[in-house]
Amino acid sequence: MLALRTRGEFWGAERAVVVTWNPPTARKQQLTFERKLEQVRQELLEMRTKVRERMPHWRDPEAIWERYFRVCEQLHVASDLYDLEFTDDVDGLAMGFRKNAYRAGRAELRFGKTVIITDNTDWTTAEIVAASLDRWQVESHFRQSKEADLVGAQPVRHWTDGKIRCHFFCCVAALAYLRRLELRLEAGGLKTTANATIDQMRHLHSVLMVAAGTRKPRRQLETPTATQREVLRALGWRVDDEGVLQQLQP
Repeated sequence: MLALRTRGEFWGAERAVVVTWNPPTARKQQLTFERKLEQVRQELLEMRTKVRERMPHWRDPEAIWERYFRVCEQLHVASDLYDLEFTDDVDGLAMGFRKNAYRAGRAELRFGKTVIITDNTDWTTAEIVAASLDRWQVESHFRQSKEADLVGAQPVRHWTDGKIRCHFFCCVAALAYLRRLELRLEAGGLKTTANATIDQMRHLHSVLMVAAGTRKPRRQLETPTATQREVLRALGWRVDDEGVLQQLQP
């Protein structure tokens, strides 16, 4: 990691300014950026096909713009990275799009770079950078709060103050439980995130089986993957050879 330190006046006082550049982070952000751009491009190709085929609900440019904005929001990318064009011809509405190379290039220039402004002017550059690196936990929780599958703080589908407070209390409680899950897994020797864990475990399927000559169904789990076994072991459980969930003996 490279760092450049200077000073500047911000918010009415002189503060330390540190600009860092992390090449591995820049490469990772570049790959993620290209993948997301391709996902947006594939969505736009499908949209253009639906417009070309005159499908219902695909004849209003404003509605198509809204769909495009939602795609960008779901992927956490800016909506100005592609330019959309709509024209009316003899056959009806026509749609075109192209990548905004200038906007994409400007975004790529920021990859791996961080600007840190602090009033801790007596700290060393290494101390300022180390304190800044811990911010990923806060940013991770903010992003997690926007995911509808786990927390879903937005949108707020309530009107009264009491229900809104209850909604956000449930969201904070969900974040706390997810963090507790990560701590339990870490204590069990498994270093992973709650998101990745839940994504793995939701694919551990079960079936209700009724044996011949019996009327009472019995639930049986499928054979877990190696990752699923590690998660179960860290939480104190295992799946035996008959597909039954068993608690590990202390």
